[in-house]
This record gives sequence, C-alpha cells and structure tokens, in this order.
Amino acid sequence: MEEAKEFMHDRATFSRNHDIAFICFSSSFGGLELTTVRLARDFGQRMANCTLVVPAGTPLAAQAAAHALHVEYLEPGLKYGDILASRRLARILKSLRVDVAVVMQSKDINVVTAAKLAYPALKIVFYQQMQSGVSKRDFLHTWMFKKLSLWISLTARMKQDVIEHTRMPEELVRVIPLGRDTDLFDPQMYDSSNARGGFDLPSGRPIIGMLGRLDPQKGQEEFLRSVPLVLKQRSDAYFLIAGEETDGEEGFRRHLVDLTHHLGVSDHIRFLPFTNDVPQFMSAIDIFVLPSYAETYGLVLIEAMAMEKPVIATSAGGVPEIVEHGRTGLLVPPRDHEALADAMVTLLRNPELRASLSKQARAQVLERFDSSRCLDHLVASLDAL
Repeated sequence: MEEAKEFMHDRATFSRNHDIAFICFSSSFGGLELTTVRLARDFGQRMANCTLVVPAGTPLAAQAAAHALHVEYLEPGLKYGDILASRRLARILKSLRVDVAVVMQSKDINVVTAAKLAYPALKIVFYQQMQSGVSKRDFLHTWMFKKLSLWISLTARMKQDVIEHTRMPEELVRVIPLGRDTDLFDPQMYDSSNARGGFDLPSGRPIIGMLGRLDPQKGQEEFLRSVPLVLKQRSDAYFLIAGEETDGEEGFRRHLVDLTHHLGVSDHIRFLPFTNDVPQFMSAIDIFVLPSYAETYGLVLIEAMAMEKPVIATSAGGVPEIVEHGRTGLLVPPRDHEALADAMVTLLRNPELRASLSKQARAQVLERFDSSRCLDHLVASLDAL
C-alpha cells in the first residue's frame, strides 16, 4: 500500500511527447477488455494521437466503435512466432508514428516485442491486469521482457510477484492503481428507492448484494451458505446476486439456484443478470460483498466504496491493498461462510459502523482511486519514457 501512495502527487500535465497505441488481441469481453477501452478513450480525450489495435469483428472492436475510438485491426494467428503479424503491426505503428505501445494482456507481448525488431524506436509498456504466480524466468520470456521500457502493476503484491517470477528489473516495474470515475460513482446522484424500483427489489428490507461473474472462484456458493446463518439473526435480510456465467462454467447458475432451494432460503434471494448500470445497482443495496477466493484487484470493490457502501471482502489477492479492515470495510478469510455471515450480521446490527466504514471508504477512493488521478499517474509515467 505504501508503494501505491508514492504516486499520490499533484496532477500531471501531459506534454504530448508521444503518440500512443493500446494493443489487445482478445476475442472476449470482460474486465480486462473494458479497461482497455476506457484507457484508450481517456487517453484520446487528453491527446489527439491515440490508437487502439484490436482484432476485427470482436466485442472489443464493437466497443471501440461505440466510443468512436481510432482503431486499427490486426489478429495474430499464432501464440508465438507470428512473424507476419509482428511485421504488419510494425508497419501500422510506423505509419501512425506511434512510439509507445501499451500491451494490455500478457499473451500479446510476444507479437509486440517482435515488432520492435522491425521498429527499434518503439517503446513497449506492459499494463498488467492479471497475476500469474508462474515462473517466467526462461530464455523466451526474459528476451521478451528485456524489450519492455516499463511494466505497470495495479498493486504492490502484483509487483512483488513480477520481481519473484521474472527477470524484469525492479526499477522498471511501477505500481499504478486502476480507478473509477468518482463523479459517476457519486451516491448523491442516485436515489436508492428509485434504484430498488428499477430492479424490482423489496423496499424496507436490508439488501446484501454481489455483482460479478458467476464462477466458483468468486465465492457465490459461500455467500449462499452464509444466508441461513444471517437469517437466524436478521429474518428481514434480503440477498442479491447479479452476474452472468463465466465461459466454461455453464450450469453454475443452475447449481446456485438449486442450492438456495436445498438451503431453504430461495424466498430471500434474487438472481439478476449482469448490469452495466453499476452505480444504480450499488444504490439499491445496503451492503456489498466480494467473497472471491483470490481476487487480483477487485475494481468492483472500488465502485461500491465510491458509492459509500460498506463492503465485506476476503483477505486474499490484492483486496487488502484496497480495503483496510475495520476502517474502510471488513475482511474475512476466503472459503469461510461462517466468518462471512458473522461480518454481515455485525454490519446489520451496527448502523453507526456501516456509516463510518462507508464514509471512510469513499474518502479513500477519492484520495487513491479516482480515475482522473490514476490516469494522471499513468500519463506521467508514459510521458517520461
């Protein structure tokens, strides 16, 4: 957490020393791809020359078009050694006079670093959004990573993982948090009664909610197993799970619904599809829960905290760098539905604690995770290359 605070300085001004391209060859669309679009959009608003390089016909390409971003299309056919794609990428970047390429997922580094052979002036930055935990100190990875001018990690824990599992020089790995728009995620802009009405949720009952992919690793099963324990203490509590199944986890939603019937709590739980209107969702609930087994970052926690919602999360992954136990939220061990239930009951019984955690949480987001502030740090780092 201390390293992240290193970047809490005055806002940087961008001197437009560089023309920048964000590169992501993903055919899926989730948090990683959404962040790619947002960063390209935000950079484009600050500078004229910002390009997004993506495969044609993908959800990412559609989102880029929806945001009127400058897009170039390229789809590598091989994971490693796609020389033709690397040469074409070099030609694209040269023609646009792009001198900084920001790679948004690790498996694309090989194509971009190979492009540097045909375009030696290109500076390459890796924007790390996922933690690997796998050793990448072999010859191939070492060769690729030597071509990087900068490696950006979202948390100090992720940076430490990079230092331990690669030969990347520590001084080239920087921690810059990913933030959210605190003007959009402003509790004063939303009415909780209207929000509940929009989702057809009951009024007058405390609602505890989850939002995210339906996936065994996200802890929805532990969330459901905590419900009977909470209802013994607060029979008026209501529970909400919003999200869609992860690819490859088809049938998991049915498993969760069946579990509610097995536990005898189906009348107290509602399942909703994923919603893009996250501020309205947060406005509709009273407590937000993220019981993931190992969350690399947890941007949805920042969204809940910005909306002044008390949060309960697991003390795993990068979450402790976002939530400070007892001050901005409560942390519980992963895979422990009893501890999760105890934390829920604690908040339901203590409105003063809920209010205190909520106020401190938003204050922390404003200080450390405001998107404009985080973007300033990223801009300054790229501008210094």
